[in-house]
Amino acid sequence: MIRDRNEDTICAISTPIGQGGISVIRISGPLAVQFSSNLIPKLKKASLESHKAYFSKLYDSQNNVIDEVLATYFENGRSFTGEEVVEISCHGSQFISQKILNLLMAEGCRLADRGEFTFRAFMNNKLDLVQAESVLSLIESQSEQSSRLALRQLEGHVSKIFSQIENELTWCLAHIEASIDFSTEGLDVVDHDTLVAKLKSLRVQLNKVVEGYSSGRLVKDGIKIVLFGEPNVGKSSLFNLLVQEDKAIVTEVAGTTRDIIEAQTQMGGVVYRVSDTAGLRDTSDQVELIGVQRTQVEANKADILVVVLSADQKDWGQTIQLSKNIEALSRLFVMNKVDLLKPSEIPEKKKILQGLLSPKDQENVILSSHLDSEARERVLQEARRLTSGAEFLNEAVISSARQFEGARYGLEMLDKSILDLEDNLGSEFVAMNLKEGLISIQKILGHVYDDQILDRVFKEFCLGK
Repeated sequence: MIRDRNEDTICAISTPIGQGGISVIRISGPLAVQFSSNLIPKLKKASLESHKAYFSKLYDSQNNVIDEVLATYFENGRSFTGEEVVEISCHGSQFISQKILNLLMAEGCRLADRGEFTFRAFMNNKLDLVQAESVLSLIESQSEQSSRLALRQLEGHVSKIFSQIENELTWCLAHIEASIDFSTEGLDVVDHDTLVAKLKSLRVQLNKVVEGYSSGRLVKDGIKIVLFGEPNVGKSSLFNLLVQEDKAIVTEVAGTTRDIIEAQTQMGGVVYRVSDTAGLRDTSDQVELIGVQRTQVEANKADILVVVLSADQKDWGQTIQLSKNIEALSRLFVMNKVDLLKPSEIPEKKKILQGLLSPKDQENVILSSHLDSEARERVLQEARRLTSGAEFLNEAVISSARQFEGARYGLEMLDKSILDLEDNLGSEFVAMNLKEGLISIQKILGHVYDDQILDRVFKEFCLGK
């Protein structure tokens, strides 16, 4: 992290690099108005009102007009960063925006580091560390569901749960430590059964947060689907159908697909990341063999492993057996090329396939063909169902690995504390584990932090945020 974060006045272009209608330059810090008004003389003459925009010309040091701009003023304590802020909206030329940025730095502004505006908002108690992470998630969101999830986190729904857990843990720890202090006088500050019941209730809350992470991650990052099967079963045709684009080459030649082909698609506000893979078979072709090996690696990254089987395939058993060795959240079995069958043959074929599957997987069978325009919707809907479907956005769900790690460790310490109490171990042992759990929750919120934690949160941000 940089030095003198709270003393410098910083600036950066907050809009994406490139040509557009407008570009926004943000200035934050104690001298934001002074530096801005040296370029925009109208600001010196105006009686500035917070959240008001001022239309004016912007000049360089030789009094040459650079652009006509809108300068919006935010007073100290009422801005995103909690500091005095001026945002200059100029025309979206890269030359003009960079020129204004250079003029501000010549005045004494320092170019902001990655995420420094959000960092200042955190340091000035405008948001906590969970909300700071949600800012980046909102910026990077690529679907309706992921943006809604990030927005709920920014609004403080997740923070509220962690704050409640922090407060309850603090209460429990305070009473345990008070019991230690008064133990020589034979006084019980809190009833043993009451304390155990309270900790068990807290465990239920925290465990719910931990269990929700897998769903939150899928909404944030998208559901990863990997197509898996032998050559010529129609994986590439299905891939093109799912992503609605002819990205994979489709031929009748076995082994056409030799490397991983990836694409992204959306349906119902959810992102799906789909991978086509090389067909599984024994081969002496060195290049194809590498492709088959990569298929195994890619398949183990899947949330949903889509096992593609051709309706006219003689033996499905080997592919089904290989799929059992893949570590995926769920498996979906697509009997492809059903157009090759007579309509009367289809029910019997499906029954034969289900007979080869475990009872859990028998429900996860879909019939498909390249002539079936509705196959895409059925496959993606089933993938969503098998990953719990993201139907939880009225709840507070975490999607950050850092938050998950902290919550999981807090849960582990809570479990140890409950066991110690039930085994009647000394209060000192209970207090030690409980304090570790409390610190873990406080680190999630940023109530306790160090440079390593802050670096991990803010290093992914862009310069203008």
